Amino acid sequence: MDYSPNPNRPRGILPVLCYGHRKLPKQKGIITFILGANRQRPLAGVLHNAIFNTTRRCRGQMLYVVPPLLGAYLLLDWAEKKNRWLNSKEGRLTTEETEK
Repeated sequence: MDYSPNPNRPRGILPVLCYGHRKLPKQKGIITFILGANRQRPLAGVLHNAIFNTTRRCRGQMLYVVPPLLGAYLLLDWAEKKNRWLNSKEGRLTTEETEK
């Protein structure tokens, strides 16, 4: 590309049109729209969508979370019952008989 102080001069090669160049051609056809503050609804439907989206996402993760937690709970419950039984009078007598 050719760096030229006069970019509007036709030369057959595109001039450097970058930010900060002194004589850039005027921009035309740029249209902007602004929405009034009283017409904006940034939180439209947030509570409704949050409830249903959270429910959907939790339901999707249920099979990954519930079975391991249920298995851990059942294992801990079995271990506590077994420990109570082994430390009871009946459990001690039974384990002494099997050890002899």
